[in-house]
Amino acid sequence: MLSSFSVRRPYTVIVAAIVVIILGVVSLTNISTDLLPGINLPYAVVVTTYTGASPEEVEMIVTRPIEQRMASISNIKSVRSVSREGMSVVILEFGENANMDSIVIEMRENLDMIKAYMPDNAGTPIIMKLNPDMLPLMVVSAAVKGQSIGESSSFLESRIIPELESIEGVASVSAAGLVDNQIHVILREEKIKEVNDKVKQAVQEAMQQAMQQASKQQQALLEMQAQGQSQSQDTQTPQSQQVQQVQQPAQERQAQQAQQVSQAQQVPQVSQVPQESQVQQMQQVQQLQQTQGMPRVPEINITKEMVAGILKGQNFSMPAGYITEDGVDYLVRTGDKIKDIEELKSLTILAPPIPGMEPVTLDDVAEITVFDSTKDRYSKVNGNDAIILSIQKQTEYATSNIAKSIRQRIADIMKRYEGVEIVPLMDQGEYIDIVVDSIALNLILGGALAVLVLALFLRDLRPTIIIAVSIPLSLVTAFVLMYFSNITLNIISLGGLALGVGMLVDNSIVVIENIYRMRNEEGRSPKEAAVEGAKQVAGAITSSTLTTVAVFAPILFTQGLTRQIFADMGLTITFSLLASLLVALTLVPVMASGVLAKENKKKRGIFESMKKGYNRLLRFSLKHKWVVLLITLALFAGSIIGAFRIGTELIPSADSGQLMVDLSFEKGSSFQDMAETADKVMEVIMGIDEVETVGASMGGGFLGMGAGMGMAGQGGGRSGSAGSVSYYVRLKNDRARSTDEVAQLIRESGQKLNAGGFGFEISVSSSGMDISMLSGGTIAINIKGREFDTLEKIARDVAEIVLSVEGTTDVTDGIEDTAPELRIVVDKEKSIAKGLTVAQVFMEINKLLAGESVATSISIENKDYDVLVKDEREKSGITKSDIMDFKITSPQGEEVSIRDIASIGEARGFSAINRTNQQRYVTVRAELEEGYNIGLVSNQINSKLAEYQAPEGYTIEMSGERRMISETFRDLFFMLLIAIAFIYLIMVAQFQSLLSPFIIMFTIPLAFTGGFLALIITGNPVSTISFIGLIILAGVVVNNGIVFVDYVNKMREAGMSKTDAIYKAGNDRIRPILMTALTTVFGLSTMSMGTGMGTEVLQPMAITAIGGLIYATFLTLILVPVLYDSFHKSRDSHRTAGDLHGK
Repeated sequence: MLSSFSVRRPYTVIVAAIVVIILGVVSLTNISTDLLPGINLPYAVVVTTYTGASPEEVEMIVTRPIEQRMASISNIKSVRSVSREGMSVVILEFGENANMDSIVIEMRENLDMIKAYMPDNAGTPIIMKLNPDMLPLMVVSAAVKGQSIGESSSFLESRIIPELESIEGVASVSAAGLVDNQIHVILREEKIKEVNDKVKQAVQEAMQQAMQQASKQQQALLEMQAQGQSQSQDTQTPQSQQVQQVQQPAQERQAQQAQQVSQAQQVPQVSQVPQESQVQQMQQVQQLQQTQGMPRVPEINITKEMVAGILKGQNFSMPAGYITEDGVDYLVRTGDKIKDIEELKSLTILAPPIPGMEPVTLDDVAEITVFDSTKDRYSKVNGNDAIILSIQKQTEYATSNIAKSIRQRIADIMKRYEGVEIVPLMDQGEYIDIVVDSIALNLILGGALAVLVLALFLRDLRPTIIIAVSIPLSLVTAFVLMYFSNITLNIISLGGLALGVGMLVDNSIVVIENIYRMRNEEGRSPKEAAVEGAKQVAGAITSSTLTTVAVFAPILFTQGLTRQIFADMGLTITFSLLASLLVALTLVPVMASGVLAKENKKKRGIFESMKKGYNRLLRFSLKHKWVVLLITLALFAGSIIGAFRIGTELIPSADSGQLMVDLSFEKGSSFQDMAETADKVMEVIMGIDEVETVGASMGGGFLGMGAGMGMAGQGGGRSGSAGSVSYYVRLKNDRARSTDEVAQLIRESGQKLNAGGFGFEISVSSSGMDISMLSGGTIAINIKGREFDTLEKIARDVAEIVLSVEGTTDVTDGIEDTAPELRIVVDKEKSIAKGLTVAQVFMEINKLLAGESVATSISIENKDYDVLVKDEREKSGITKSDIMDFKITSPQGEEVSIRDIASIGEARGFSAINRTNQQRYVTVRAELEEGYNIGLVSNQINSKLAEYQAPEGYTIEMSGERRMISETFRDLFFMLLIAIAFIYLIMVAQFQSLLSPFIIMFTIPLAFTGGFLALIITGNPVSTISFIGLIILAGVVVNNGIVFVDYVNKMREAGMSKTDAIYKAGNDRIRPILMTALTTVFGLSTMSMGTGMGTEVLQPMAITAIGGLIYATFLTLILVPVLYDSFHKSRDSHRTAGDLHGK
């Protein structure tokens, strides 16, 4: 036995303990910290652009083919998609065991199969694996004192951002609010008119010369052909025929040249250069026409598309290949980039081959100005202009370590660069450190309270010290095993240690109590008492430890978040409890054999009185068994009903002190209107006392995420907003109101502003840094079907049902995701009569509405400038009437009004089309009012929806957090059943009996009763966390039953009667049973109070465990004796071991 070996070789045990302590300290210093365990999400996303296409076109042409190919990929679980204007997003969910690296390769192969069938203007599909590390690690605001926002942008972009990106572990640094440097090329009508006048003048001069020459030739012909006028007239070619004969070869020659130029282009950037050749062709043809006496000279049509094409083709430089000459390899580079504004102005865009006509430069037709986006940007911190930097980390690096490196580099940057101010808006590393420190403090305080309980019970410092040693030694052993198991110090793993800290002394208590009994009552020597005392209870404490450990084995059979999150908790508790068992059987006997050398016969008056009271209660219970059983069953049933009436939730929210606020504006809202509204909202937020810092950026999601980014939100996100503003709100540490209360205040204030006519939607949520980000926190109902008109009707009906349920607010029916449309219907007969097709009409209207376009980029003095081409002749703020009056030039040269060949009408179309498993759906959403439970409200909604009859082919189902609650609770219930089976089998193996374990199993519902009663008293709903507490209780509470029944059996084997054995066991085991229970209870007491940031998440688990332990411990001392007496009817005092075990 371990105890015998340890007592005989004490120094070996002590040396081993010292080695473990050293390894534990080293391991602890090297274990990285993080907020959550590593979560591998089996999700992938395919993003494809399709410029200019409507949502319906994107769905039909892009999304559906991709969905069909992706549905055949191995291990696929579900396919969801969102088709928006110009973009398709397909979200794929795979099985838990999917190898995402091989999955991505298979996805790429499947996409290659359909690539040839995709539209030419559709972009290449981009595949992304979803990962929590896609969220930013840190968000900071940056500015430079004494510099304008433009100067600060240049400095940050060239110096600070590259330096932050160079930090090991940093993946990228994105910026919101940088001032863009641009060069605007604005085509001026008067300049183009001036060029046309020059062309006309040059053509007229050429015409005069040609006419003079033609007159001389004609006169010579008349003199030479004086023989006969009729013959001369017969041989004369009409002037119109001469024009045609000259024009046709010229056009064919120019077309061949344009085709050769087009075929020679191998680089996409040069693809638009032929437009210049087309212009030259037009000019040459015009010259020929004029020299042949054509009646009019058409004006040169200089468009922004033509100018953009020339700029792109002329601002070109690229390696063409290599040549080798005289042993030297030369890189052949073709072209030369534009270097400055003057070169850009002097760029030739037209070179008409007209005598006396100089080349036309860009400066001749356009005004060229340098522009920055200072007035077109919105990025502010506390009402002042600022630049917001979002920093993301690489997957394999620990969050806390990278955050620390970033903070150190920022401090160094601010020292080296005078005037640079970098202020954190969000820091995951800082939050993680606070949470980890808070839970660690709860762990230490819990351990200290457990030791205090021991001292009060034992009233002797020596055994208290012996037992207390098991806590740190078990913890450092757990740290060693955590290090080699790659488990980080996170809220879950530390929560497991904090939950188990009170149980670490249980085994040592049982051992030291038995050594005490043998030393004092049986008068054995110190070494003999140490060896035999540990040996006698070794089987019981091993069995009780294994039952606790066994409850986590079923995690292996669960899937999804349940397994990924709670595996760390199970492993850390397992490590620490197994270590405590080893300590109890080795180090405790060694220390007891020396420290407890003298007998301790102190009378414990308080415990003697407690025993007398317990004996009276036990006698009453044994005489009135049915009363005890009925009361127990009634409390069990009542507690379950009462607990679930409080409600359910996935994960409790944590008071993180950080909020995300999103404003969504209607499509078509002007920048000025959005900026003014954003300022109003920022002013409201800043006026809240609890708010410390507010950062905002227009464009949405400057943090890489939006409000309400919860993994439970499977109903599709809000869409249809062309413009949005995202706020990051950091609250003060010493605030009077909680994060949720501040969030509600912001939401109400935003709704008041919106009622004032500002026209926006506001959503508020936690920043998604704590564990509560795993839940959606909202109600979402998916309505599936084919026809949008029917979906719309059902959605409105469902929204009314949801609104009728008390506790719901901000109900949206999904129809807000539609946008007004103008549909131009082209009359095909009328258009073709004018030589126009529908596609040609579309192209012309598209040009009219396209606005500005980026032609190319040039670098001037190490600054990159986008070159944008605009046309002042294009009217801004185009109306329906302007579109209908818009004229298109037909191939015959006729100007055709849109009104003559088409009609226009108004309609509404979905700005986003959601699909799941290749079927359309609309999502009805609702938020919860303060104080309402999502589980209870969802149940009421479900009851009312059950009465609603949807048309055939259409389905209504709950999604969002409610769906995750159902799935997670199902997994946990399955886990509980497996755990109970394991517990029973372990006890059967220990007792070699079916009956004794069966009796002990009745303590499990006692734990549930106490846990549910604790939740009812504290007002906490049943959640995933509290359910885990119940599962742990199932393995813990049987320990006391094992000790009690095992002792009764041993007494009966020694010849004692059943009744006397029960009383003897009660008297002898009451103190260790109470000690083990109370040490665990007090070990969890600090966590149950929710003191410290982040502990609110684990609070329900601690409350459940405390309630279950207190109730079950009390009734274990009453119910187990009652059941034991009931199942063992015989009162024969001389029973064999097999009879005692129910054989």
